Formats: sequence, structure tokens, C-alpha cells
Amino acid sequence: MVSLPNAAPTVSSPRGPTRLAGMADEGTKEEGVGFTGGSSLEFIGGKENSLPASRVSRMLSSELPQELHFINFVLKMGKYLMCKRTTPKPTHGKEISEKGKSNLQFEDLPADLICTILSKLPQKEAIRTSVLSSKWRSMWTLRSKISLDGGAVCGSRRRGQNKYCQRFINNVEKVLQNYQGKMVEAFGIKFEFDSILVDNLNKWVSFAVSARTKHLSFDLVPIRFARCDDRFIFPFELLDSGSICRLQHLQFSFISLQPPSWFGGFPNLRKLELNLVHVTRKELENMLCNCCCLEWLSMVRCHLKDDLRVDCPMSHLAYLLISCCVITKIELHATKLSTFIYEGEFVPIVLNHTSKLVNAHIFIFDAIFHHVVASLFHGLPNVHKLTLCIPDLQLENLWSLDNSLKFSCLKHIQLFAHILSHGSDKILYLAYVMRAAPFVEKVEVHFASGHSLWFAQEGPLRHELGHDEYKYLKNLCVTGFKGARGQLEFLLHVVENATALDVITVDTTERMLESDIKNDYLCSIARQTIELHIREALPPKAKLFVL
Repeated sequence: MVSLPNAAPTVSSPRGPTRLAGMADEGTKEEGVGFTGGSSLEFIGGKENSLPASRVSRMLSSELPQELHFINFVLKMGKYLMCKRTTPKPTHGKEISEKGKSNLQFEDLPADLICTILSKLPQKEAIRTSVLSSKWRSMWTLRSKISLDGGAVCGSRRRGQNKYCQRFINNVEKVLQNYQGKMVEAFGIKFEFDSILVDNLNKWVSFAVSARTKHLSFDLVPIRFARCDDRFIFPFELLDSGSICRLQHLQFSFISLQPPSWFGGFPNLRKLELNLVHVTRKELENMLCNCCCLEWLSMVRCHLKDDLRVDCPMSHLAYLLISCCVITKIELHATKLSTFIYEGEFVPIVLNHTSKLVNAHIFIFDAIFHHVVASLFHGLPNVHKLTLCIPDLQLENLWSLDNSLKFSCLKHIQLFAHILSHGSDKILYLAYVMRAAPFVEKVEVHFASGHSLWFAQEGPLRHELGHDEYKYLKNLCVTGFKGARGQLEFLLHVVENATALDVITVDTTERMLESDIKNDYLCSIARQTIELHIREALPPKAKLFVL
């Protein structure tokens, strides 16, 4: 998901806070950026002055966020250029002066460099540069990106919803007037959806089409969206063939997608982000089948209530995120997929043709551990790094796996296991996932349990698992160690069967949780337990770190 920058503070001048006409409603005194009815921006507060570069530098470096210090650097560079020494022409019999004077001004920098500088600023601050001098009055329109956030443009809501919406509409229109006939590479709107915005949203889509926009973003999520079923219906009919082929990045939040029958997808779309979007399985499948260049797909809280299935090969897809979506199955053919993130209920995942899958992060709300592992055998057989997090992990007694199923490429395993009191006697069975990864080199197990695991004595001994050989395992890390029998038996099982082990790290802190209330006395006993039982079982070259 894309985060939009916060509004920066009001720029100050020797006369006090600067504001521009037209932003606030008539009769209001609030500070901020405003727009006049003409093509330029008017300075309020006296005669217009051109601020020197040194004052602009101090103003930017002290008032704006830290990431904008790049602009301060460019201003200093301009000051250096204005004061640089020049070599005068030779003279006969006259003293040669080394000092020269240049009339180079900051606005004399190349337009592409000024555009780069302005692109580092939030939209609101870029517009504020219009008060610097008459030459800068329209300089901000060199930006090829427009990002209009209701909170930044209008401030906090102090009036009724209708007035607040109208104020936002007016300000957006004043900005777009200055971009008529210009190319806008990226255009974004962020505002809480209201039905009175529909006509204007359609108008702004038309503007994006005429401005030859490549990156289009509409974030219309209300603060209270749980009971809001009404969505902005994206107007596919306003797109022409040029804009359909031109779009490369779409970000839609709180929108309904109802593509017409003639719509054939976005052939050059590379990134698609959907959040709280209403779309049917068939409509989404048809659209994705025709986005042949898609490299990035993110779906958050999009409730298909059906399978997410695309039969056509998605030959360029490299990143896939599915989070908190109501779906029944995920099945895609993405040969170049390198990152897969899933957060939600346990559903079948089939990504059989992903030979280049590097990272898979699976966060499942509630599931039986061996059911998840067995499903991933079929769905992600070629994953290189697997992160598995189950907040309510349910472990079962000895269970058998199909020996023919292996994670043949898996080198790094991360397990985040929240163990409740009724599961403390089954911790040892976490080792089964390692049995299915014969080439694993690094294993991390992060326990979270609160107080239920402290020196719990339930559970089997490691000899019940039999002998295994983790011949490639070099690094083992366990956090949240509470001295429980299951944890100790798991450690001993791994250490005794990993002859190539180089480093083993055991930490009594629960790294899985943001805050862990530690009992120093119990932690010290847990560390003594590790030293007593683990150190003597280590391979000759292995190093043990106890934290």
C-alpha cells in the first residue's frame, strides 16, 4: 500500500506566515496554500519580493521535513556557482583580478533539474514556491506529478461534509487549471468518498486521459468504511485506446470495477494495487488475463467470495500480495514470481509454476500446523525462503508426511509460533517442517507464549522422532526460550542431527511480540538450562550465543 506524505508546516517569511488567496472560504483567516481564479498564484501580505537564495535555503532547511534537505544542497550549490571565481581575459600592463561576478540565479538552472527538485516536495509545498518571485509564480507546474490529499489541501474538517467536499473540489480545480495542455505523468486523489464527488471524479479521470497520465491513483477510503457499501464506479467508458495503452500503474481504493464487455485490459500495466475494491471473480480474471505486462499485484480487503484464479500465464508477475481478502482458493501461473505474501484464512494456494519464487510470507489466522505444511508442499514447492506465521498455532501428535514431497529449493525457514498452554506438549513436532526441507541452511523459530511456557514439562522426548540428518544446516536461531521441555528437546534434536552447524543463537526474549515483560530471575535459570544441556551437545566447530 502507498503512504502519502503528511502536510508540511506553513512556510514563514519576515512578515509572518505566508498564505495564498482563494484556499480558505471567504471570511476565514486560516493559514495555508490557496489558489486564485487566474493561471497564477497571488501573494498575500504586501508587495511581492524576490527572496534571496540564502534566505530560501534557511527557510527550507529549518521548516521542511528532513528528506527535503536535498533542496537545501541544491540551493547551496547555486550560491557557490554565483560566487565562483572566473578567469578574466589577459590584459596588458594592468592588474589581473581573480574575482568575478556571475548573474546566475536559481531559476536559471535547467528546467529538468528544477522539475527534479520540485518533485521532491509534497504538492502543497511545491505550490508554495510560487511566492518566491514572479519567475517562480508558475514554476511549480513543471512538476509532472499531481498528488492531492484532502487532509493536506483542506486541513482538518471544521465544517459540514458538503462544505468540506466543495472546498476540496474547488482547490483541485484550481490546481488542474494550471496544468491544462500539459503532460502529467502521475495523478493521484486522496479523499473520503462521498456521492457528491462522483461527477467531479469522472471529470478528473477525463483530465488524466487528456494529460496522458501513466500512473493513476484514487484513494477514496472513508474513515468509517465498515458499513459503506456505496463505491465510486470507475468510468471505463471515459478511457480511449491511447490512455488504455499508456497506463502503467493503477492504485484504486474504495472503488467498484465493472469493466464493460468491450474492455480488453491494460496491455502495458505493470503495477496494480486494489484496496477495498468491489469486483467479481470473472471480471477480475478477464482483466488480469489481458494485463500481459503486469509485474506487481496487490489485493487488500477485496472480497471475491470465490476463487482467485487466472488460467492465462502471467509471465511477468514478480510480486503478489493478498491480504485480508475473502477468497476460497488462489491459483495462478506466474513463472517469474519472486515474492508472495498471503495474510488471511487458510485456503489452498497453488503456485506450481513459480520456479523463481524467492520469498513466501504466509500469515494464517488460525490453522492446524501440519495441514498448512502439507498444503504448501503442493502450492509452493520451489520456494527458497519460507516465513510462516500462525497466531493461533494448533499442533498435533505424531503425523506422517508423504516422503515424496519435499521443498527441494528451501534454504531459509522462519517460523513464528504462538503457543498456547494446550500446545506446549507438542512443540517438538515443529521439526517436521525441517524434515521436508533437506537442503535448508538457516532455521529461525520465534516463540510467543506469555507465561504459559515457563519450564513446562509436558511433551515427548526427542528419541520419538528418530534420527534425521540436516547436513546443510549452518545457522539456528530460537527466540522466546522459556526453558520448556518441548523447546529444549527441539533444540537438542536439531543440534544432534546438524553436523555442519556453525552458529546457534538462543534468546529468552520474545522477539515475536513488540513488548515482552521479562522476568530476570526466570530468564537467568533458562540461560543456565541452555548452557547445561546444549553446549556439550554442540558440534566441534559450532558457536553458541545465549541472550
